[in-house]
Amino acid sequence: MKLLFLTTAEMPELLPYDQTVIQQLHTFKVQVDIMIWEKLITTPLEQLTPYKAILIRTCWNYYKKPEVFGRLLDFCGSHNLPLLNPADIVRWNMDKRYLLDLEKEGIELIPTAFVFEHDPSVFTTSVNRGWQKLVIKPMISGGSYHTFVIDKEDESGFEKIVGKYYKNRPYMLQEFIPEISSGEVSTLRFSDGFTYSIAKVPKKGDYRVQFTYGGTYHIEKVHPQIVALCDQIAERFQGRLLYQRVDGVWRNNRFLLMEVELIEPDLYLGHHAEALSRWVKNLAELDR
Repeated sequence: MKLLFLTTAEMPELLPYDQTVIQQLHTFKVQVDIMIWEKLITTPLEQLTPYKAILIRTCWNYYKKPEVFGRLLDFCGSHNLPLLNPADIVRWNMDKRYLLDLEKEGIELIPTAFVFEHDPSVFTTSVNRGWQKLVIKPMISGGSYHTFVIDKEDESGFEKIVGKYYKNRPYMLQEFIPEISSGEVSTLRFSDGFTYSIAKVPKKGDYRVQFTYGGTYHIEKVHPQIVALCDQIAERFQGRLLYQRVDGVWRNNRFLLMEVELIEPDLYLGHHAEALSRWVKNLAELDR
């Protein structure tokens, strides 16, 4: 069996744990090729048909090229290429307005205003909701890209950010949750139901949990509330997910969803040996 892993030109060898996965897959007689994701749509179809699955792995710049990434999804969909997760699910997940769908289905989000066309009153309205600090971010984003924290007294700063980064561009305005200082929780589930949680704690004085900003990670016990949320996500997509990751924070014993990652999440396999083994096993069984 052959698999294709997609990545970026900046990460041609993927992550170290991906290399471990590839090595372990060799013992199951699974060959893995790696391709820069932008090259996929110019690759002759006869070169792609041998792959049992095409996995979106470390395509961590797709949100900077959403139109190009959309063409990749069109290409895979029109040619029935076995993209995982599937192209229609990825398209839904790449724009964070999907959170509105989940909110309508009863999932509790971090308090969020979805702004499709800038309205200056959105700042005052949010402050009047009791938000002490606000977070502005794009609806298509990743890795804290164009994300800013604004104090409730700094409306002029908010307007400057909007003018510079969000002119004719939709955005989200969220309440800054101070509990983030205690850590964000990422819970992952594979298609076989295996579920695990990683706590990501920002460095002191910061709110960004990514390791590139000094965040630290450790294994966390999976909480029943989050298990129920993972169940709901899995049921929504009727068993079509190879993986899912839900990110959120705890406030007053309630888990508030930040986002669902169904495209190119870090799986944190370097922090969880059992998860790495299960991931390898699931990939090796894709041919069944």
